[in-house]
Amino acid sequence: MDFPRFVYRSPGPVRYSSGACYKYVVVSSDEEMKAHLAAGWFSTEAEAIEEAGDIAFLHGLSRSRAARMRKVLAKKPKPAPKPEPEIAAEEDDDSPPTRAEMEEMATKLGVRFDGRTGDALLAKRIENKMRENGDL
Repeated sequence: MDFPRFVYRSPGPVRYSSGACYKYVVVSSDEEMKAHLAAGWFSTEAEAIEEAGDIAFLHGLSRSRAARMRKVLAKKPKPAPKPEPEIAAEEDDDSPPTRAEMEEMATKLGVRFDGRTGDALLAKRIENKMRENGDL
């Protein structure tokens, strides 16, 4: 990384082109940058504004302008929440099969079913077919 660099936090005195506010400081070394990032600063204006949310847009506005901005922000679509990292679940052989697993097995065995076929009936048909084939 090249130094000096800026790190950003929102809200602040500088108004971004989107209307949001942020502040910045200059860091001169990698250690200084890591310390600021650990303290809640961000490497880009957009990250700082996103983390601050609506307050970044309302900071420093008069009451009337803030009221108008709240109306605009209420119409703005909210970004989708960030997905949680998937944690690998341990295989539990005692749990009942899911619908997708039953449909996959039914297809492999040639068992007829459709969307109206209930889980219990599908499980019974699969079990009967496996008995016919000698798999059980």
